[in-house]
Amino acid sequence: MKGKFFLLPVLLLLISSCRITHELKDDEKILVRNVINIDETKIEPKKLNFDPNDLYSILNQKPNKRFLGVFRFREYIHIKNYQKAKKPSFKYWLSKNFGKEPVFYDELAAERSVSQLQLFLNNQGYFNSQIENEVSFKKHKAQAIYAIKIAQPYQINQIEYQIPDTAISSIIINNKSKSLVKPGAIYNVNLLNDERYHITTLLRNHGYFYFTPDYVFFEVDSAFNNHSLNIYTNISNPKIPIKDYPDSISESLHKKYFINRIAINTEFSPLRRDTTQLMAYRDTTSKDNRNRYIYYYRDKLKVFPKALRNQISFKPDELYTEKDQENTYRQLSGLPLYGYTNFSFTPTAVNDFSNNLAGYKLDALINLSRKPVHSFSVEAEGTTSGSTLGIAGNVVYQNLNIFKGAELLTLKATGGLEWQQGGPETLDVFSFINTIQAGAEARIDFPKFLIPFYSGQVSKSSRPRTSLMMGINYQKRPNYTRYITNASFGYNWKMGKYVYHSFVPVELNSVSIFPDSSFVRLLKDINDPRLTNQYTDHLILLSKYSFIFNNQERNLVKNFTYFRWGIESAGNFIYILNLITEPKINNKGETILWNIPISQYIRTDIDIRRYLTLDEDNTIVIRGLAGIGIPYKNSLVLPFEKGFYAGGANDMRGWKYRSLGPGAYRDTTKRYFEKMGDLILELNLEYRFPIYGFLKGAIFGDLGNIWLLTFSENYPGGLFKWKDLPNQIAFSSGAGLRFDFSYFIFRVDLAAPMRAPGYPIGEQWRIKTLKPKDIIWNFGIGYPF
Repeated sequence: MKGKFFLLPVLLLLISSCRITHELKDDEKILVRNVINIDETKIEPKKLNFDPNDLYSILNQKPNKRFLGVFRFREYIHIKNYQKAKKPSFKYWLSKNFGKEPVFYDELAAERSVSQLQLFLNNQGYFNSQIENEVSFKKHKAQAIYAIKIAQPYQINQIEYQIPDTAISSIIINNKSKSLVKPGAIYNVNLLNDERYHITTLLRNHGYFYFTPDYVFFEVDSAFNNHSLNIYTNISNPKIPIKDYPDSISESLHKKYFINRIAINTEFSPLRRDTTQLMAYRDTTSKDNRNRYIYYYRDKLKVFPKALRNQISFKPDELYTEKDQENTYRQLSGLPLYGYTNFSFTPTAVNDFSNNLAGYKLDALINLSRKPVHSFSVEAEGTTSGSTLGIAGNVVYQNLNIFKGAELLTLKATGGLEWQQGGPETLDVFSFINTIQAGAEARIDFPKFLIPFYSGQVSKSSRPRTSLMMGINYQKRPNYTRYITNASFGYNWKMGKYVYHSFVPVELNSVSIFPDSSFVRLLKDINDPRLTNQYTDHLILLSKYSFIFNNQERNLVKNFTYFRWGIESAGNFIYILNLITEPKINNKGETILWNIPISQYIRTDIDIRRYLTLDEDNTIVIRGLAGIGIPYKNSLVLPFEKGFYAGGANDMRGWKYRSLGPGAYRDTTKRYFEKMGDLILELNLEYRFPIYGFLKGAIFGDLGNIWLLTFSENYPGGLFKWKDLPNQIAFSSGAGLRFDFSYFIFRVDLAAPMRAPGYPIGEQWRIKTLKPKDIIWNFGIGYPF
C-alpha cells in the first residue's frame, strides 16, 4: 500500500517549492478571489431576473485561472523567469510560452467594477441599488469583496404604441401577443433592444425590405412613486430630403415590396462580378412566371434551371419576406456544388401596382460560386471503436452534379488495420494487428424528396434530402472472415431550427461469416446459443426512424441539450410475404431469403445529453442512455450488430470493450467474448476543463449495465428483474486527457471499476481491493459523447 503513494511526498514538495508568493515584491498583492454578497433582505437572489453568477463576468479584474483548478504554476513560471530574462533566452521563451502574468489587485479597477455593476443593475431595472467594495489582504494575497443591496425593481405598468403609419401599426397591434416586452415584467434594457430587432424582423417578414431597427425607439416614463413605469413604443417614418431644398426634409410612409424578377448568377466570382460578360437563359417553362427567372452562365448551364428554382423559397409577385430569404440561403448553401452564396435586392424602376399588388417591386440577384464538379482525395485517419485502435485509408471520388440537379455522388474505397485489446475472438489478452478491413461504398444524395407516386410540394425550409447507398465490407479476423453487404434508401429533413428527422423505409444488410475449424469447435464447446448466433449468417431487412433535437448554438457559450430517439423494425415484410406465398424454410425451421435466415425484431433507444457550460473552457456533460430490443418469430436473439453492449472507450470505461454484464453475470474464464444484452440503462457524468493550450482534462463517472430479457443458463444473473436492479448497477470512474488539435481530438482515459455487480452482495464495492492491473486504458478519437 505504501508503494502506491510514493509519489505523494515528491508532489507535495514540488508544490510547496513553487509558491508564487515567495517571488513577489512587498507591495504586490495577487488577486486570488472575487466575492459578491447580495443582501437578501429586500429581494431573494432566486427571484432576480438575471443569474447572480453573471455579475462576476462584469468585474473589471478577474483572478488567474489555476492549473487543474488548484495551482498557479503558469504565474510562477512567468515571475520566476520573465523578470530575470534580460534578453531572449530559454527563460524568456519559457515565460512567454508557458507562463502567464499574474493579476494584481488594483483599487482603480475595483472602482470601475462598482460602476459596471451599478450600470448592469440599472439596465436590469434595479435602480438605486447600493454597492460597496472592500478588500481583504493576507500577506501577498488579496480578496475583493462587493456587497450589493439590490433595490426594488421597476416593473412595466403598460405599453403604448405611437406609430403614424397605420399599416405598420395594424401589423404591430395584431402581433402584440408575440412581443418580448409585456406588462408586469421587470424593466430590462437588453429586452427593449431585443424588441427593436423583433419588430424589425416582423415588419421585414411583411414586405418592408428597407425597414431597420433605427426606426424603432422607446420612451420610458417613470414618473410614478410605486416602482412602475410606462413604455411608449415609437416607430418613425422615413425622412426624405426635398428636391431643390437640401436643408428641408419630408416624411413618407414605409414601402412594402414584392418580388419582380429573380436572376441567378451560377458562375459568380469576386473577380468577375459583372454579369454582362455572361450568357443569359430566360426560363420560359415556369408556369405564370415566364421570363421572370434569369440564369447567368458561361459556355453552358451546368445545372437544370428547375433544380435551382426548387431551392428558392420566394417567387415573382410574392411578398418579400426575410424568412424566405434566409430559407433560400440555407437551401442553396446546403448544396455541395456551391461554396459561396449571397443576395442583392434592387428596387425596380417600374413599380407595377396591377394585380392588386399594393406595393413596390424588387429585382433579386442570387450569386453562386461553383466548386469544381469532380474531386478526388486520399485520406488517412485514426480509427477507434470501443478500445480498438487502428489506422485506415480512404480513396474518395465525388461528383457534385452527377445528374445536373446538384446531386452528390460519392464513391469510396477504404482499407484499414486494427489492434484490439481483448478482442471477441482472441484467447490471449493482447494481440497485435488482429483485424484487416476493406470495403467499397457508393452513395447518391438528392437535394429533394424522391417519393414514388407523389409529386406534391414539400416545404423548402425543411431542406429535404434523399439518399441511396450500396456498400460491401470485408473483415479478416484471427478466427473468421466476415462479409457485410448493405443497401439503403432513406430521407432526411429538418423542422425548425433544432429538429432533424431521418426515415429509412428500406435498409438491407446481409452478413456472411466463414469461421475456421478451431473457432467452430470452440463455439460448440461453449454451447451458448446466443454466442453462436453472433457468428452465424443472417439477413436484416429493416425500416427505421430517428428524431434528433439539438439546440447547440455555434460560437455561443451557453447550455444546450442533445436528444435522439430511434426505432427500427426488421423482418416483418419478408415474414408476411412468406405467409402469403410458399414459405422458404431451412432445416432449423427458420424463414430464409437467398438461403440466409432473416432476422426479426423491434428495437428502440434514447440518448439524451445535457451540456452545462460553466464558461468558455469548463463544461459538465450529463448523458442518459436507454434501449431495448425484442427478437421474435424467426429470431431467438438480436443480431450481433443490433444488440446492446457496455464497456469500452465511450460508455462504461472501467471495463474492457464490451465485457460488462449482462446483469450480475461475471465471466471467470480466461476466454474473452463480447457480452451482448437486450436491454441497456446507463448514466454518465463528465467534467471537462482546460490544462494548457491544446491539452484538456476530464474526470468522469459511469453508471449502468446491460441485461437479458429471456433466461439463459449460460449467463446466470443476466436476466433483468426490477427487484435486482439496484444491486446490478455497475459504477466506474476515472480521469483523462484530451489532445485538442481543432481538426481532431485524441483522447486517453484511465478508469477503474468501483462497483462490480458480478461479485456477491457485500463485495461489490471494489475501491479497497483495486490494483494497478484493474485500471483500464481507453483510447479514442473525439469526445465519448
